[in-house]
Amino acid sequence: MLKRALKFAIGPSVGITLGGVIIPRIMFPNLYNETYPPILLQASLYFAIGYIASFLVSLFIEWVNSKAESNQKVLLHN
Repeated sequence: MLKRALKFAIGPSVGITLGGVIIPRIMFPNLYNETYPPILLQASLYFAIGYIASFLVSLFIEWVNSKAESNQKVLLHN
């Protein structure tokens, strides 16, 4: 359950990084002046925060699914 959540979180965190940092800076380079952090720092922060959030959501979904399966097994035995 934990390993699957760790593997799953990579995809959404890459998407968050691309959508939040890389694509806007390519499409609108004149809007990003010296007030924004360097692109590498911003991309790593977005990736780390996105990874943590995706991991926690995925782990919660896996936990709910395991609880539902265990409750269904209990109901079938009764």
